[in-house]
Amino acid sequence: MLNCKNLSKIATTILLALSLTAYANMHTGTGTTGSSAAAKDTTAQNAPYFPTSFNDFEVPGELKLDSKHTMFINTSSFTGGVIALTGRVEMASLADFFVNSMQKNNWHLIGEVRYQNTLLAFTKPNKNCMISIYSDSFGYETKVTVYISDNNLSNNGR
Repeated sequence: MLNCKNLSKIATTILLALSLTAYANMHTGTGTTGSSAAAKDTTAQNAPYFPTSFNDFEVPGELKLDSKHTMFINTSSFTGGVIALTGRVEMASLADFFVNSMQKNNWHLIGEVRYQNTLLAFTKPNKNCMISIYSDSFGYETKVTVYISDNNLSNNGR
């Protein structure tokens, strides 16, 4: 016969088992909401993209353009600006992504500093790019500030 003490233990065990199952499904993607269509959609959303008219500067899909802190200038002899990006991405893998992506787009790594924050410097003919990678003050979000310039020397006849 079940008494209140045994019934309480059984109920607690069942609740604990249900909680652990829900937690495991949430973190392994095996829950009822995880389908291959949803996985493909996430993959498509996370595909690298070009956030600006600089078609040789690519960012991972996990980063989103922060238009409030992004600005550009375009003159007859100079195009450049500051690109601000945010997302939840591990800093070391993000730096590795930028090094590989920039080299794929014919940029040359001319310097890097990796410590608490990361600074990467790239160049190509008539272009320069510096990428600063850091965490926000709470450590919840990774922020990227990109300083990019194109001297447009081919456009002004020099």
